[in-house]
Formats: sequence, structure tokens, C-alpha cells
Amino acid sequence: MTAPKHCIGAGVAVLRDGQLLLVRRADNGLWDIPGGRVEPGEQVEVAALRELQEETSLSGGTLTLLGVFSGPQHRHIYPDGNVVDWVTVLFVSHDAQGMAQAGDDAADVRWWPLSDLPANISPATGAYFMNLRGAQ
Repeated sequence: MTAPKHCIGAGVAVLRDGQLLLVRRADNGLWDIPGGRVEPGEQVEVAALRELQEETSLSGGTLTLLGVFSGPQHRHIYPDGNVVDWVTVLFVSHDAQGMAQAGDDAADVRWWPLSDLPANISPATGAYFMNLRGAQ
């Protein structure tokens, strides 16, 4: 295995009426918070909102920092064999605008009650869920 790449990611946990918006990843079928790679020179907040719009069609919203996530559970092995160690800056938004629909690399989009989140997730997403529940 080649040495993993290191990437900075940004995402937005959209909350409405006690529910969390999740996307089902097209590459592995797991549910996740909308997000992705921060492009060189891009502000993290701008990247988070861009990824939210690309994956869910939602736009805008006031962002509040939930946390910065890194470590072994944030290593992702892609179907093509690429290995990436992610450092992800995750925000929360309560006021994103629009109707959610899957786009970009999302196979599906769905609102989930915070009390009944899916189990078909990565260890990284599990860490996000723990922090979201603690922030409520």
C-alpha cells in the first residue's frame, strides 16, 4: 500500500426540526454528512457551502463550527485503492435553503431523526454523530 494522502475536508450537518440531512455516498453506499475536499486556496466555510450545494442542492445558511476531526477513524480507502487521511472541519446549519435532492457524488439524500440515525456509516461519520448528539 502506498503512503496515504492527506486532505482537508469541509462539511455541513444540516439540522431541521430534530432531523439531520444525510447523503448516501455513490462510491460505497454509506450514509454521510454532505462534504468534501477543500480546494487549494479555498476558504473552509466556502468549501463547506459549495459541497452542500453540489451534493444536496441546498444553499446558504449560517454556519456554526461543530469541530475538527482527524485520526485513524478518518482514513478513507476508496474503491480505486487510493487511501486518504482526512482532516475535516464540520459545521452545523439550521437555516440552509431549498429542497434537498441528491446531486454530484450522492446517490440519495434523506432526512433522519437525530434519535434514529442509520447504522450504515463509516467510523468517521460515527464520530460526527456523537458530536452532534452532544451539541444538542
